[in-house]
Formats: sequence, structure tokens, C-alpha cells
Amino acid sequence: MGTKQEALEVQSQIKSLAAELGWTQNRLAQILYTELNEWDDDDEILKFQERLKKELQRSTTKVDRLKKYLEIVVSHPEAQKLDVIFNKYVPTNAISSSLSKEMSKVSKEIDNVYNKALHRINR
Repeated sequence: MGTKQEALEVQSQIKSLAAELGWTQNRLAQILYTELNEWDDDDEILKFQERLKKELQRSTTKVDRLKKYLEIVVSHPEAQKLDVIFNKYVPTNAISSSLSKEMSKVSKEIDNVYNKALHRINR
């Protein structure tokens, strides 16, 4: 699920990555929509643009949905040119659940520290 704080962090990551790419929020919405849907429908893209605008403002947006958006942006060919990492710990059930939870936290912290440092350097 996720906390409000986590939602705000992922929203911030999406917004800053889109800004680094020079994408408007409408461009971001178009890229996300075309990746998430089989058919490109201009009317539906416009509706999605409005929905995304709200999802990136509200702390109640589901973290899983925001993480999916972030994965799409990070994997986009234009984003591949940026020096950004996106660690994701994938549990394998080879270690205890408490250790697995801590590994997930470590991956998240590495992302935060690296990307914040990189953002300061690129300013």
C-alpha cells in the first residue's frame, strides 16, 4: 500500500524527473497513457492529463500507481540518457521477512541519497 509520506516522495521524484527531461505535465501524461493503454485515444489522453494532474497533487494517490508511473518514466528512452538510478529490492524469500524489509529500506535510501546528490550537482 504505502503511506502519505511515501506518496509525496514518489510524486516529487516523478515531477523532478519530468522537469529534468524537459517534459510538461501534459507530455508526461501522454507518455504514461500510451504506455499503459493499447489504443491512443486523444479524448482519453486529455482525460488522463487531468487525472494525472490531480494524482500528482494528492497525498492520497495510491503509491503503487505512482511507482508504476515512475518505472515507466525511468525506462523511457529519453530518461535513459540521464544519469539517474532507480533501485528496487525484489524479495526472493531466501531471507527472513524482517531482513527483506530492511533491504527494501536500504534500496530506497540509496536512491534518495544518490539522486539528491546528482540533482545538486546538475544545478
